[in-house]
Amino acid sequence: MVLILNFFLLAVSSTLAWGAAEKAEALDKKIGNLDKLSGLNYFFASWYNDNMWLYAIMVTAIMGVVGLLIALVTDVILKMIGMEVHKMEHHE
Repeated sequence: MVLILNFFLLAVSSTLAWGAAEKAEALDKKIGNLDKLSGLNYFFASWYNDNMWLYAIMVTAIMGVVGLLIALVTDVILKMIGMEVHKMEHHE
């Protein structure tokens, strides 16, 4: 059983690496015409063209902040309707 699992993990990892190499070539392209873009679309497209690492870090940070905001708003709404929203206790 362990041999089958190891074979499966090796096969999946090589397949993922092969697929990632193809996607990396596609990500190397820049956004072409920025003249038609305005506002936030232009802002993020210019970030993407100038520095892809900065773009990736900023998008990840923004996603984290939006996730926190959604969690906080959900927490407030659940408290308002009377549900208990506290940390779950696990007794072992």
